[in-house]
Amino acid sequence: MPAWCHEGLTAAELRRSAGPAGGVLARPWLWLLLGIFVAATIVILTGPAPAITSWVTQAVCFAVFAVLSWQLANSRRSSPRARRFWRAAAVSGVIFVAGAALRAIDVAVDPGLHSTAWTAPTALVTIGSAWLLAFIFICVERDGPPQRDLWIDAGTVVVAAAVFIWTIALTGALGAEKPEQKVWTAVGAIILLVSAFAVTHLLVTGTAPFPVLAGVAIGAAAALHGLERALNPQVMNADDAEWVLVIRLLPALLLAAAPCLAELGAVRPALSRRSAGFVAPLVALGTTQVLLIAQLSDEGLDARSWGTAMGTVIIAGLIILRQDGLLVQNARLVGRLDRTVDEVGRRERWFRSLVEHASDITMVLDGHGVITYVTPALRPMLGQEPAAAVGQPVAAALRPVDAERLEALLASVMAGRMVTATDELEVRRADGARRWLEVIATGRLKDPAVVGLVLNIRDVSDTVALRERLWHDASHDPLTGLANRTLFNERAEALREPAARGRGSAVLLLDLDQFKDVNDEFGHPAGDELLRIAARRIEHSVRPADTVARLGGDEFSVILVDTTEAAAADTARRIVDALARPVSIDDHVLRPAASVGVAVSVDKPIEALLRDADEAMYAAKRHGSGAELFHEHLR
Repeated sequence: MPAWCHEGLTAAELRRSAGPAGGVLARPWLWLLLGIFVAATIVILTGPAPAITSWVTQAVCFAVFAVLSWQLANSRRSSPRARRFWRAAAVSGVIFVAGAALRAIDVAVDPGLHSTAWTAPTALVTIGSAWLLAFIFICVERDGPPQRDLWIDAGTVVVAAAVFIWTIALTGALGAEKPEQKVWTAVGAIILLVSAFAVTHLLVTGTAPFPVLAGVAIGAAAALHGLERALNPQVMNADDAEWVLVIRLLPALLLAAAPCLAELGAVRPALSRRSAGFVAPLVALGTTQVLLIAQLSDEGLDARSWGTAMGTVIIAGLIILRQDGLLVQNARLVGRLDRTVDEVGRRERWFRSLVEHASDITMVLDGHGVITYVTPALRPMLGQEPAAAVGQPVAAALRPVDAERLEALLASVMAGRMVTATDELEVRRADGARRWLEVIATGRLKDPAVVGLVLNIRDVSDTVALRERLWHDASHDPLTGLANRTLFNERAEALREPAARGRGSAVLLLDLDQFKDVNDEFGHPAGDELLRIAARRIEHSVRPADTVARLGGDEFSVILVDTTEAAAADTARRIVDALARPVSIDDHVLRPAASVGVAVSVDKPIEALLRDADEAMYAAKRHGSGAELFHEHLR
C-alpha cells in the first residue's frame, strides 16, 4: 500500500472536502442527473433509437463524473489523500466516456452487431471499474476491525456472490454458451465479487478518503456493471430490451452522483462497524439458504444445487470461524478487564492506605460546608471521631477560635473567586487545648467525582510557636521583656493610622536617676536587677493597651493611646511613685528615682511628641527628678 494511503482522514478533513458552501453546488447537479435519467428513460421507452439513447446518456453521465471528480481533485478544501483519489476517479471517468461513446457509435453503425465488435467498449468500461475499485482498496484505512475478522466477513459476502453467479449465470437455463459470453460472464463475476468485497470493506471499516455514502455509490455502480456483465446471456435474450437499456443507465447515474454526495459532506453509514460485521454474514447465509431450498424443491439435487450447497456450507463455516474468533477475543477482553479491575483495586487499596495513615487531614465538604468525607487523621489531631464528624458543618468539627475567618476562607472558594485558598486558623481540640492548623481549600464543585470542596489540613502549632518566639525575640528587650526600639517604632507608626487620628496620644520618656552609681557601687548584676524591677513597676502603672519599651540603658518610653493631658500626667505620677519605692537587692536597700517627660497632643506627629517628651524629661532632671509635662511643671 502506498505511504500516502496511511494518512488519517479526520472529520475536519471531510468537512473541508465537502466543497464550498457546504455542497450548495452539488444539489443542482443531482437534480440535473435525475432529470437526465427521467428524460432518457422516456426516450428509450418511446423513442426510435433506444440503444443509442442509452449509450449516449451513459456517456454524458460518465462525463459529469469525470468533470466533478476533477473539480474535487483540485479543490483546496479537500485533503491531499482525497485529492489523489478523485484524480484517479477522473481518469476512470474518461475511460468510461470513451467506452460508452464507442459503444454508441457501434450501435449507430451496425445495430445488429453482437459478437466481438463490442469487446473494446466493454473492455474499457471494465478496466475503468477495476481501476476505481482497486483505488478504493488501496485507500481504505486499516484502523477498523482486526484484519482477520475483516477478511472473514468480506469472504462470506464474496462466497454468497459467487453462489449467485454460479446459480444464475453459469449453470442456469439461460447461462453463457459461447466462449466470448463465458469470458465476459467470468469478467462480470469477478467485478461483482470485488465490488461486493469493496462495499463490505467500506461498511465494516467506515474509513475512506471520501464520505461513506459516496463510496457506497461507487461500489454499487461497479457491482451493477459486474452483475450486468455476469448476466449478459440473460440480458441479451430478455423480452423487455428497453427496460434493460434503462437499467444499464443506473451504474453511470450512480457514478455521476458520487462526487455530488462527496461534496455534500460526510454522511454516517447506515451500519456501524460492529453491526455491519454482524449483519452482512447473516444476510449472505440467509440468501444462499433460501436459494438452496428453492433449487432443491424445484430441481432436486443436481450440479447447480450442489454448488449452492457447498457455498452455504462454506459460509456457515466462515461464520463459525468468525464466532470462534469473537469468543477468543471476548475471552481476551474479559481477561484484560479482570486484570484491569485487579489493578484498579490494588491501586485503590494502596491509595486508601496512604490516605488513612497520613498525618494530615483530608476533608471533603459539599456546597453548603457540610462534611461528606474525612480521613482518620481527625482523631489524633483534634480528638474527634471521623464517623461522627461526617454530616456536621465544618465549623462544628474544627471549632475555630475565629469562626468568621474560616467562613471567609471557604466563601472565597465556593464563590469561585479563588480556585485555592490558604489560611492558618487557631482551633480548639475536643479536650480544650488550642492548636494552629494550616487549611488549604480547593474548589472541586464542578468535578463530577467530588462535587465539593477539598480541605487539606496540617497541624502547624510548632511552626506558629517558633515563629511567635522568633518574633518576640526580635521585638522585645531580652533583659526586661519589654518592647525594644523596633517594636516601639512600629507602635508609634500605628498612631499615624486614620483610626488613631483625632484621639489624644501621649509619649512618656524617662530614665533612672543615679543609675550609673548603682552599677559602679554594687555591680552590673545589681543594675540589671534594678532595671527588671523598674520594668515591672512601669508595666503595672499603665493600661494593657499602652506600650512600655526599653530604648537602651536605663532609658524607658511609654506610649499612651486615647488619653488626655490630665490622664497622662496621672500616669507619669504613678510611675514616679512606683519607682520611688525602696528596692532590696543583695541585702542592699536602694531608693531609685526617675525623671519623666510627658508630651500630649491630638494632632502632632509622633516625632514631635518624642522631641517634646525628651525636652520635658531634661526639664524634670533640672528640677531634681520627678515628672514634667511639656512646658508645664507638675511637681
